[in-house]
Amino acid sequence: MSSKLFSASACALAASLLALALTGCSTHPASAGFASVTINGHSDFDIAQTTVRVFQADGYAGGPPAPRMTFQREGSAMQSLAYEGVVNTHAGAATLNRVKTEIVPLGGESYRLQCQAYVVSGAGDAFFEEEKRLSNMRSAPYQMLLNKVASQLGN
Repeated sequence: MSSKLFSASACALAASLLALALTGCSTHPASAGFASVTINGHSDFDIAQTTVRVFQADGYAGGPPAPRMTFQREGSAMQSLAYEGVVNTHAGAATLNRVKTEIVPLGGESYRLQCQAYVVSGAGDAFFEEEKRLSNMRSAPYQMLLNKVASQLGN
């Protein structure tokens, strides 16, 4: 009897975890997707300037034109091995981390700063460059960058 109770409990727990995984737990709207913050009381220009400073301080290059800004930096050696292969990595191929941000007006002086991150293999090659979108499960480092932007703006 106790093994049937254990099996029923395990099934209920598995079903609950599956439901949670499918619905996700997010503090930002579905339209924001990957990572986002809401910023109040600042212009889109202020938000763009602060975003550029935060991303550049974290090693990214790029920035304006706002409201859509793209930042990128070289990926790790392990990413290059995984996405480019041993031979290409040895020959100098590098993988990039690319982040596309957008400032979305919400009305008044309220904006949502949102982003999506990609791993880019074959970077710079017009024929072979390929962006691979990161899943929402890998958004934490990018959410931290956006939180830093909001914090520096006093939000």
